Amino acid sequence: MAAPNSDSRVQAYVELTKMRISVMVLVTFIVAAALAAEGMPSLSVMFWGSLGMMFVCASGNAMNMYLERYSDFLMPRTANRPLPAQKLSATEVAIFGAATIGIGTAILLVTVNWQTALCGFANWVLYVAIYTPMKRKTWFNTEVGAVAGAMPILIGSLATTTPPSIPLVIWAFFGVLFLWQFPHFMAIAWKYRQQYEAGGLKMLTVVDPTGKRAGRKAVVTAVLLIIVSLIPLIDCPTYVQGFVLFAASIWLGWRYLHASILFNAQPNDATARTLMMKSLLYLPLYMLALIVSNLRWF
Repeated sequence: MAAPNSDSRVQAYVELTKMRISVMVLVTFIVAAALAAEGMPSLSVMFWGSLGMMFVCASGNAMNMYLERYSDFLMPRTANRPLPAQKLSATEVAIFGAATIGIGTAILLVTVNWQTALCGFANWVLYVAIYTPMKRKTWFNTEVGAVAGAMPILIGSLATTTPPSIPLVIWAFFGVLFLWQFPHFMAIAWKYRQQYEAGGLKMLTVVDPTGKRAGRKAVVTAVLLIIVSLIPLIDCPTYVQGFVLFAASIWLGWRYLHASILFNAQPNDATARTLMMKSLLYLPLYMLALIVSNLRWF
């Protein structure tokens, strides 16, 4: 077999970072940092904080692939990842993961503050050392993963507040992202339930292949999402901004809830696909509404 060329190796390292997930993490970090600042945030802090978070996130995703390399080999959706496809060795991935978490944590510590660095490292530990192994043991892994997925919001707040703190709007944003992940992932877990089972991963749709428990979880969390999404109304600067957030929260929340209800009533690929599409619509539009309704510097 011919040795992979340098371009393909670079591409393999890029694949390790799960770039789409990394970009979403970066966006939530930036939005939270801007909201928490209650004014124009420091561009230096935003730049270095974002760079540090990208390294931390890249490491978490790489180590996730390192730990799941055997189950990835058994699932068609992940079989072409760098390790099961033998684009990189396990040692190379482990070194990459160790180097990037070190670089990311150091950047946050030196250029932002120790609270941001500590929270970023804790986020990495939760994702890599707790959530990832749990996927082979219990369906409760989704709850832990949802916390890890929402933690960049807290990190963003710690980066731009003085002294570092987490205001109400950030806690609400954290709650929204935490709850948003459940219907979103229930749709994914349904679509790939057979592959998850083949890979030995204990997702809720593997434990209950009827999809009923996944459907109920999607509905309950979608209802809670509407409630939590309205909490930032307390701190909206003007009535007009409050109306924007109220209208967006209700409209987006109802569409997400309706898709969850349909999935719960009849779990199948079509309703799961609709739920996934509504989830991808909800998050960017809610973040936009949150920015418009809370920033005080436009």
